[in-house]
Amino acid sequence: MIALFVHDDAEADLEALWKEEPQAAARILALLAQLEGDPDLLDRLTQHDYGAHRSADFHVSKWQAHWRKGQDLWRLKLWDLEAKGLRYRVVYAFEPRRQHYHVLAIAPREFNYDASHPISRRILCAYQAL
Repeated sequence: MIALFVHDDAEADLEALWKEEPQAAARILALLAQLEGDPDLLDRLTQHDYGAHRSADFHVSKWQAHWRKGQDLWRLKLWDLEAKGLRYRVVYAFEPRRQHYHVLAIAPREFNYDASHPISRRILCAYQAL
């Protein structure tokens, strides 16, 4: 059954974001709630380039470096937050066999996705534990 889970690390990211940027935290939380209640919208999370050029509320892209290594990792940005200068990404994994999405991090866009970055290492550790 298709389902969305929020990892403890992502929960901690969201809690920290509430203190720093409550508007961004509220919007991300609203999106997660919307996704949980809409399996068709949730299915968009594995459509690379969904929402490109602001054709939807959010943009989905593969984390290419890890995708090429066989790791089903994705990232999502919310266009309305981008327009307000609130630049965050929701990083998640997908388990195709179980149809489960796992939100692993809510990271500032300035995070460069380099494998040696602490956020990358944390995400990859969480991914391996799924």
